[in-house]
Amino acid sequence: MSRTGRPISLASKQPAAATESEALDVWALEASRLIKQALLERGWGYRELAEALRSQGIRRSVAVINRRINRGNFSAGFFLACLQAMEGELEVRGLDSCRDL
Repeated sequence: MSRTGRPISLASKQPAAATESEALDVWALEASRLIKQALLERGWGYRELAEALRSQGIRRSVAVINRRINRGNFSAGFFLACLQAMEGELEVRGLDSCRDL
């Protein structure tokens, strides 16, 4: 399958959080990483996710979905919709930097 655009990256940038705002940012990055990991495991890109989300009434362009996920700027509802669209379970891991909050 030919892909256009930037490849999905699982790079993790999770510094220890000192404030609630920083902690929420860390969790947003983790949620983003989990969605990207699930996409990679399925061999999907943002286009396939956008198509799968349409069946749930979420009609956003591929570019908007890409930006939301890469910025970690999405609601818990969007996160769960992605999970449902991918018909999978996401395993939360790699949260050592958040445990002492």
